[in-house]
Amino acid sequence: MEPPSAPNPAGDAGVLPEFGNLTIQDAPSPPANDVDMDVLTMSRETAMKLIARSIISIANAAGEVPATPPLSRPGTPSGKENFPHLKGHRRTASRPATPIPAEKEQHQPTELESAEACHDEPTIGTDIGAGAIPEYLQRANMARKFFSKSIPKVGVEEYMNRIQKYCPLSTAVWLAAGSYILRLCVIDKSVPLTYRTMHRLILACALVAMKSLEDHRWPQKRFAAVGGVDEASLSRLELCVEFLLSFDVQIFTPEKLKDLTVRLQKAGQAATMSSRLPSNFHLKLAKPKMRTGLVA
Repeated sequence: MEPPSAPNPAGDAGVLPEFGNLTIQDAPSPPANDVDMDVLTMSRETAMKLIARSIISIANAAGEVPATPPLSRPGTPSGKENFPHLKGHRRTASRPATPIPAEKEQHQPTELESAEACHDEPTIGTDIGAGAIPEYLQRANMARKFFSKSIPKVGVEEYMNRIQKYCPLSTAVWLAAGSYILRLCVIDKSVPLTYRTMHRLILACALVAMKSLEDHRWPQKRFAAVGGVDEASLSRLELCVEFLLSFDVQIFTPEKLKDLTVRLQKAGQAATMSSRLPSNFHLKLAKPKMRTGLVA
């Protein structure tokens, strides 16, 4: 018997997601109740429509929320003030390590003392992390990373269609990204969901969901270019999402994914109801003025 041919993962039809032309506008609407919702058979575009509708409703109810001011703290000293002769010196890349001659490789081993402190050893009168920034300030600083200077000109549905066109994602990834947004903006209230934050939230949460749930991962450079940010900014957003979620990004069962999806949909429906005019509002129209002249 001849041995099987060498595997070719790139030629496997199941590696790359299907590049489809269906958009959110043409996709079927998600079911309105949780009884008919099935996350295992839901199409990708329907999941995107559910997320887009919920996000827009919550953003309309939230209104414009200003970003918190940046942290005011002294910068890290460079140390150049102590070495004036190094002013203007640019640091170059480190060179490879110098090879050690064979006759000098032999050395005496160094034995370190025990890691535990001795009984009479002097101690420092500060606690570990005494100079660290409080966690709530760190979280506020991370939330600022999602704010755009102005409202992006591209709409939410168009933005999600662009991501799906050039970096197709599965239904599970989109629903997981929506669950991250639910936890960040509704449950934990770590990041305000507004028209200035929704685009970066969608991009970063989709990236984290893709890396957490999928075997296939689009390159960081490609995902950043499709989302309209540079690689460094996308990496920072990714870390902010993971830190704000306490690195709890795995969704192990379909039941859990369905529960979070239903909660996101209900949050959007509740936001739509809360943004309506109150029942005691009565619109009063002015009486039209009668024209006395004749029309020729």
